[in-house]
Amino acid sequence: MSEFFNHVIEGLSKKDKKLNPKWFYDYEGSKIFEQITKLDEYYITRTEIDILKKNQDEISKCIGEHATIIEPGAGAGEKIKILIKSLKKPELYVPSDISKTYIRDIATKLEKALPNIKIEPWVFDFQSNEKIPSHIYQKKNLTTFFPGSTIGNFEPLDAINFLKKVKNQFYSDKIIIGVDLIKEKKILERAYNDALGVTSKFNKNILKRMNKELNADLNLDFFKHDAIFNKKKSRIEMRLISQKKQHINIGQTSFLFQDQEIIHTENSYKYSLDMFKNLAKDAGWSVAKIWVDKNKLFSVQFLIHQ
Repeated sequence: MSEFFNHVIEGLSKKDKKLNPKWFYDYEGSKIFEQITKLDEYYITRTEIDILKKNQDEISKCIGEHATIIEPGAGAGEKIKILIKSLKKPELYVPSDISKTYIRDIATKLEKALPNIKIEPWVFDFQSNEKIPSHIYQKKNLTTFFPGSTIGNFEPLDAINFLKKVKNQFYSDKIIIGVDLIKEKKILERAYNDALGVTSKFNKNILKRMNKELNADLNLDFFKHDAIFNKKKSRIEMRLISQKKQHINIGQTSFLFQDQEIIHTENSYKYSLDMFKNLAKDAGWSVAKIWVDKNKLFSVQFLIHQ
């Protein structure tokens, strides 16, 4: 059976049902997430882009010349275009994503926008133990670019392990990373419960994939999207809530859902600057520079390996 199938069966067999958020990201899920980044409520993308634009010269100096940029979970391309266009004599850009179709599409578009740098797409699950190809890690000045609030999708211990992987698997000594900051609950919950329902569509895409790829028989209308801020754990919790008592079948396996039973699909941790500094330190990294927007919604941070 596929890894997707095994993860779903394992997750739904738990007392507190959960699914791994990496399975949002087939081609369709990646395109839906692009729509999310353009929503009025979703402050993260536009705020980070503004930080990158305003501080691009300083960020470029931190990275240095002849850089190879590795971007695990590469996005639509606007942020990386800002970064690479600011660099002096960049050598190689390695965008990666779990979806082969999506990452090749992104690489093709960026080749036109960034003609002065070689682009080599890499189909890669950054939760795996796979190492970057040797012809890439042999290059000098490897810098990992990890924008957005993706680091917040990891449990704190998993975030530490991921930052360790950046050194051990990507051989990077530098990271430019986006870190979402703690803020008002109202702002946070609006960002994940948009009025147009795009985030709901994104959350339910994992159910759609289960129907399409795992021979499941879920009715998407029988599940409701919801996202709340858990202040104690400093994280947004994204869930799918069963709207009735129901049985669902995935292949030959059946699951009973009670009315209002929750599937926990994703977390998005929010950090203070000190909280993230301590987390990075536990992973072997030092925060060398921080750029924050005027409203202190979001940060872009430059880490160097200790």
